[in-house]
Amino acid sequence: MQVQTALTAYGYYTGAIDGRVGPACKTAISSMQTDYNLKVTGTITPEVLNAFAIVAN
Repeated sequence: MQVQTALTAYGYYTGAIDGRVGPACKTAISSMQTDYNLKVTGTITPEVLNAFAIVAN
């Protein structure tokens, strides 16, 4: 949910914050990865977590 919250805060995601990486969330992650010059996977990677300063549990 932290990634969805961050994606929402940065304007990439407008869907429900439910902890699920559905199609809209994957699209948001891909857009963020493109903007941050990261490898575009559409998945939550360590680089995505680092960009949002989220510590993996």
